[in-house]
Amino acid sequence: MAKALVERKPTTAESLLLGIARNNALRGSAVWLADRAIWEVLKRSNNPPGVKRDEWLTMRGLVYSFDRVLRKGLVSKQALRKFIEFGRRRLGKHPAKEAFKQKYGDYPPGFLVISPTRACNLHCKGCYAGTEEHPRTLDFATFDRILNEAAELWGMCFVVISGGEPFMYRSDGKDLLDIAEAHPEMFFLIYTNGTLIDEETAKRMGELGNMTPAISVEGKVATTEERRGEGVFGKVMNAFANLRAAGVPFGISMTATRFNCDELLSDEVVEFYFEEQGAMYGWIFQYMPIGRGYDLSLMITPEQRLRLQRRIWQVIKEKRVFLMDFWNSGTAVHGCLAAGRQAGYFYINWNGDVTPCVFIPYAATNIHEIYKRGGTIMDLMEVDFFKEIRSWQKMYGYKTPPQETKNLILPCPHRDHFEFMQGLIEKYKPKPINLEAAQAIQDPGYCQGLKEYNRACAALLDPVWESEYLRGLKAGDELPKLEPVAQAQCSDSRAG
Repeated sequence: MAKALVERKPTTAESLLLGIARNNALRGSAVWLADRAIWEVLKRSNNPPGVKRDEWLTMRGLVYSFDRVLRKGLVSKQALRKFIEFGRRRLGKHPAKEAFKQKYGDYPPGFLVISPTRACNLHCKGCYAGTEEHPRTLDFATFDRILNEAAELWGMCFVVISGGEPFMYRSDGKDLLDIAEAHPEMFFLIYTNGTLIDEETAKRMGELGNMTPAISVEGKVATTEERRGEGVFGKVMNAFANLRAAGVPFGISMTATRFNCDELLSDEVVEFYFEEQGAMYGWIFQYMPIGRGYDLSLMITPEQRLRLQRRIWQVIKEKRVFLMDFWNSGTAVHGCLAAGRQAGYFYINWNGDVTPCVFIPYAATNIHEIYKRGGTIMDLMEVDFFKEIRSWQKMYGYKTPPQETKNLILPCPHRDHFEFMQGLIEKYKPKPINLEAAQAIQDPGYCQGLKEYNRACAALLDPVWESEYLRGLKAGDELPKLEPVAQAQCSDSRAG
């Protein structure tokens, strides 16, 4: 049973926002005004014209998506209140953020991604988490300490939880919901397969209000069960129903491979998840050849990647949904978010290994070792492997003048610029976090295949970046209008 929660009294501003959020007419007007205001601010920024457009579409998609689930009555009072509190903290000033900026010249990372357990009840093909003979679980005390330090030293209020399966986390008699209850000032996004979200779990999440699950699907029924197992789709539908009943906002997470990319954003799939099921948001992760059974042939081809890029921005514009593809949406977040970049993140797994990113499985340090020598998470900022990645990000396109900004449709230092990452791994020798990571970096076919893929993607996408992003909208333009793009079917031809 959940413990009694001690409620903080809302501030005057929060009370005003709650009142607007609960009134459909007032909220509708506020959403319309926010849409225009976002563009008016963004079009005056010193960013490439097409980047301004993608930032606007992404932010307005979030605003309209939140409005949509509120109109459907899918958000509990507590969840609404927590979301507004989170927004205030996220956008507001914090002494720790200012102190960090004074020391490092940039604001701190915006969030952490933590996988507290490798345990999972499924065995999905190509799982990024890889395999371990004796997987560990991050103990509750260390988990708790990381979050306390993130809040106190970085002013952080957002944490992403992955796995393994997060709802299998157990330590010292506590589970993931106990972590969320112990940190009411944090908002948790949880990547989960959804099969363990029963009525009781959903109800408690609704009472806590500071959790939103992103549930994994692969498109329609057959595609989902082909990767995740027979009967999984029905369990996901049950999870959706339980979350709707409890007023917990939720989203979906999809992995794009060479064989399902045409299905993920089809009209049928978009309508089913966002309108019929009530998903508030969606994440797309293009298959990254790491982890269990890593396979370059599963990556989407450069041609598929471009078609997916066209389609995702079409859906975001026309459907006004919050969708992000962690390669194609690089334009909306100014490139790679790894290695503790301002507004970016570090990844910490069940063993305490700290890597730049979920998809760069090489650990330059370990949180347990840092704590043993009397350090804190601030020590992560001093790790040379991470520092050099941040330097590359700034050179590549983060905080660079528009005409010096390199192709943000190809933002990943691992999958899109493997030669750089390979050299960095050879230089600093970070520890592979699983057997597959160790094998991949020593596999000549893997390394050569990624370099060929990089060249093929650049040949196709660099001209798109030049024509559609650097020579796009001008600062004085009105609201941008994207040309409709017919939904293309993805081919199965191989890259390179």
